[in-house]
Amino acid sequence: MDGTKTEQVEGLVLRRIERGELSIGSRLPSERVLAERLGVSRVTVVRALENLRRDGVLETKRGSGTVVRPLDRLLDPVAPVSTVTAGDQPVLDLRFATTAAPHDVAEAAVQIIEDGLPQAMGGDGPPPGGSQELRVALAERLTQEGVPTEPSQLTLTVGAAAGLNAALAGLDLGPGVAITESPTYPAAFDLLRKHRLDVAGWPAGVWDTDQLAHLCRRHRPKVIYLQADNHNPTGLSLPADRRTAVVEIARRYGAALISDETMRPLWLASGKQAEPLSRYPRTVSVGSLSKTVWGGLRVGWVRTGKQLRRRINTAAQLSVASPSALDDLLAQAIIPKLDKVISRRRTRLRTNLNALETGLKSLDGVVWPTPTGGMTLWLELTETRARRVLEAAREQGLLLGAGDLFTPDATDRRHIRIPFTAPPATLRMVVARLGTAISQST
Repeated sequence: MDGTKTEQVEGLVLRRIERGELSIGSRLPSERVLAERLGVSRVTVVRALENLRRDGVLETKRGSGTVVRPLDRLLDPVAPVSTVTAGDQPVLDLRFATTAAPHDVAEAAVQIIEDGLPQAMGGDGPPPGGSQELRVALAERLTQEGVPTEPSQLTLTVGAAAGLNAALAGLDLGPGVAITESPTYPAAFDLLRKHRLDVAGWPAGVWDTDQLAHLCRRHRPKVIYLQADNHNPTGLSLPADRRTAVVEIARRYGAALISDETMRPLWLASGKQAEPLSRYPRTVSVGSLSKTVWGGLRVGWVRTGKQLRRRINTAAQLSVASPSALDDLLAQAIIPKLDKVISRRRTRLRTNLNALETGLKSLDGVVWPTPTGGMTLWLELTETRARRVLEAAREQGLLLGAGDLFTPDATDRRHIRIPFTAPPATLRMVVARLGTAISQST
């Protein structure tokens, strides 16, 4: 390993904490025991622990020893732990914008074991479409966020993709054409095509409403599926002054409008966020707790009118697409903590994004728009093709998503998606390896 003996010990302790091997509040072995286990002097251990105490990672209490403090980055690590090769070289797999669970999930799990689980074990779990209790909690949450919602408007699913699938099943629009942003969330293409809809792309980030109207005149789409807020993969948002026009164009051409608002809570820009498309009447919206809380919490929803909800309940096989009893209870316990979780996550993501952009400024041949939010940055390579760079990056132990995966016709050759869920130190490694890959490819 690089660095002094003291820095090596600091790094070992930090890695054990960030991997969850040392949990918040857990007690470290004594300085003597640590020195023996690590094969270093006790003086080295003392210095390393003192540095970690100064950084706020550890604290020592008389009679209790040295324990791990509840730092924000430990309460919400955002990024899952990277895999490590035999040579202790981390493989940086950023192909998926996934999130680790914040510490609040563990607290909520303890709460449901004590409170909700014993009673739930007496039945078969929540009904198809989710429990009344969770739908009430989510409806109250959406109403607080400015989208008046009744529990009867919500159908609960195992995630946003399942929500989109349920909405399309209830609408039963195919065969025909769907318009969606290009690039966009890749699973959306598969779902739209599964429901007999050919996909036409509307350039994301540009969001030219005249072009949208032209596409509608040409294709007469059955549905328009958009991520207007903190869009995946660009991280951009549909400008506020174009939202009414988008809704009016959808109505003029008789297209159902589906708004995916999974990323909406992760607003990172300094200005005021635009009102969601779900505020407009007859807009179908889908959402999820996967990005705001944890990818392992399988709770999403569809917000619709009551008539469409009945059709969804009939058509979407919700008995296999609804949250489990444990997910339902865990979501109920998490929702009261959601403001705190989201605030902390925004802070971490802003810090990560700043580190990523600072690093990218040192590279030649790349440009990008600064995201308004979300978890991903859309990097354009101006001098070489993405696939060539990604092949070189793989040799460096860096895995990223190519732009052609995010376009309906798979024609993008210049873009790479970079999630900024990893901490700044990891993102600096990402930039260094990417820079090497670009230089090898041009």
